[in-house]
Amino acid sequence: MKSMMVFCLSFLTLQAYEYHLKPVELAKDVYCFFGAPENISKENGGNMVNTCFVKTKEGFVVIDSGPTFGYAQQAYTQMQEIAKLPVKFVINTHDHDDHWLGNSFYKSKGALLMGPKTYEQNVIPGMTTRMAKSVGKEIYAGTEVVKLDRVVDQYYDFTIGGTAFAIKQLVDKAHTKGDLIVYLPQKKVLFVGDLVFNDRLSSLRDGSIIGSLKALDLIDSMHAEVIVGGHGYATDSNATQVFKRYLIEMKKQILEALSDDVGIDEITKRVVMPEYKHMKLYDVLHRRNVFDAYSELEMYSEDEE
Repeated sequence: MKSMMVFCLSFLTLQAYEYHLKPVELAKDVYCFFGAPENISKENGGNMVNTCFVKTKEGFVVIDSGPTFGYAQQAYTQMQEIAKLPVKFVINTHDHDDHWLGNSFYKSKGALLMGPKTYEQNVIPGMTTRMAKSVGKEIYAGTEVVKLDRVVDQYYDFTIGGTAFAIKQLVDKAHTKGDLIVYLPQKKVLFVGDLVFNDRLSSLRDGSIIGSLKALDLIDSMHAEVIVGGHGYATDSNATQVFKRYLIEMKKQILEALSDDVGIDEITKRVVMPEYKHMKLYDVLHRRNVFDAYSELEMYSEDEE
């Protein structure tokens, strides 16, 4: 009987989705796993997001826990290869599910979960997530939606194992209404979640083009040496620039179209921005971004900035 149980467990392990996670060290004791710059799919198991962890003398701090229980479990295995330390805290940068569905694994390991007020408002235990629908039951197995232990409202800082962490919401609405950044002042490393995209386009569906540009300016003003976005591979001090140029040019073209009385039914034909067609997910996201930005900029006044 015992041998049969061992066989079954081994079989299940072999059948588990393998994420092939490889941590990249960006600064001393600061590591990230980089997901593919593409949409969620069963083929990638939801691994299209960047997640990170920081080693301190007392334990690890995770920034975004990833798309599934299995992903977090495999990330934890990689951490333990670096140091046999517990995960003390998990910080969720916003409430889009590809960034936090590994929470239940870390909760089972005793970690304290932190995140924005929008997580508390929008994430409900038992809810059906976009990830579950996209990757299927086998890959999603074991994943549960869990509550936060601490909601960060505007600002929170702490120090663990000699490493200082500062968590802050820069603006009221950017990618979402609850985007948090995590800054390591001693290391000049900044985790910005989906306020910054590289190698693919972002979506403005839950956000604001004006707020996003304000947030990007504030990120640049911090002069971090390492800037880690939620998607994409660029992490140097100029990591904001491609996305920033995209939004600036979109805003400019939409405002010009508005002054020419171009209606919402024609705006996506006017603001094509072909110089960004090479970026991944352009065909999926650009037209909707223009539509959403137009709806916001119709009521725009520079006096409000």
